[in-house]
Amino acid sequence: MPRTRPSSITRRLIIASLTLMPILLGVTGIAIDRAHTNSLMSAEQEQLRLQFFGLLGALEWQDGEFEMGDRLKEPRFWQFRSGLYAEIRRRDNSIVWRSVSSDTLNLPAPQNMPRSGQEFFGEAKINQESYFTFHYHAIWETDNENEVPLLFSLYSQQSTLLNELNNFRRQISLWLGLVLIISSVVSAVILYWGLRPLRRLAKDLLRLEQGDTVQLSDNYPRELQGITHNLNQLLNKEKKQRERYRNTLADLAHSLKTPLAVLKSGSSDSNAVNEQITRMDNIINYQLKRAVSSGKQKLSSKTRVQSLVNRLNQSLEKVYRDKSIQFQNLLKLDLTLAIDEQDAMELFGNLLDNACKACQHKIVISAAETPLLCHIYIDDDGLGMSELQRETLIQRGLRGDQYGQGHGLGLAIVRDIIDSYEGELSFEQSTLGGLQTKITLAKS
Repeated sequence: MPRTRPSSITRRLIIASLTLMPILLGVTGIAIDRAHTNSLMSAEQEQLRLQFFGLLGALEWQDGEFEMGDRLKEPRFWQFRSGLYAEIRRRDNSIVWRSVSSDTLNLPAPQNMPRSGQEFFGEAKINQESYFTFHYHAIWETDNENEVPLLFSLYSQQSTLLNELNNFRRQISLWLGLVLIISSVVSAVILYWGLRPLRRLAKDLLRLEQGDTVQLSDNYPRELQGITHNLNQLLNKEKKQRERYRNTLADLAHSLKTPLAVLKSGSSDSNAVNEQITRMDNIINYQLKRAVSSGKQKLSSKTRVQSLVNRLNQSLEKVYRDKSIQFQNLLKLDLTLAIDEQDAMELFGNLLDNACKACQHKIVISAAETPLLCHIYIDDDGLGMSELQRETLIQRGLRGDQYGQGHGLGLAIVRDIIDSYEGELSFEQSTLGGLQTKITLAKS
């Protein structure tokens, strides 16, 4: 029996978990970072929009000129190189107003001029530094009802946002790394604890291999009970098979003593010698059949009974051609039994052969089913048996050749097969006048 290694399964699961979890957390971190970045960009755009409305509200038209009133309260517009710059231009690109903070700076003109009443948010470079830009094309109506197009341009340094974004990324990386470490430890503990039954199963299989135990215990989780149950069935079958071999060899040795003694006596009666040789041949064949008959097989073996019985009937019609036996097979086409096909062939072959020997002209094979069991009846129109004789047929420990014609060596084989499948064998008086043989076996 090969030794399993559940520990390798544990390692593989842990490696798979440690591989997939960083990928999952990495994707999660990227999604969070993008969402946070978009949120910061939206907030920056909204902040520049508010600054534009502040400029628009502070701008005044006096004596045919634009002037920036005292209502502009944003201090960064009045601080030199504060990182927030603004200017207002006419359509001819002449400057109407420019913030004090942008003195000595060459503010770039917008590449995409927005239409009147529309805004544009983008990015630009000023002295090799990155800035957010906000442009709005407004139409100013003067007192004499003239319309003056004005382009409001605002520039905000990106360094503040980038510093905040980098700080957030460091924090999220730290927390996701901590989550990865904790989740990896928890996953390893869960996997180690969850696979304990497999490690215990491996130890039990090793004990089986070393001969310290004969079967697996039933104290396993529900998910493993099917495996352990089938393994125990396989072990029991192997054990019974070994016992059958030992018993068969013992029976064979004991059965051959008498014919061998006759042959060793040097009898000159050729008929007696031939009779003993024939008897030895029958005994050897019988014991070999008992030795190779399969045990209980609930793991996967199922046999369709009707077609098997039809094949046997065709063979027996040739053997007992002189009787002109009429076989009536009433079994359903889809009737299946949880029995190996070779065992079924041996079982029904012996019983039908006995029925052919005992009948006069007719044999009927029928069945009655329950959800779990199937009862198969073989009736013949022979002379039948008394109740005492029928009880004798099912007694254990008696040899089959003591049952009279029609129930010889084959009945012992039948009993062994029925017992190995935990079935039942009984005999009743048949409505046809002869003997009814009843077999009870599981359907699945």
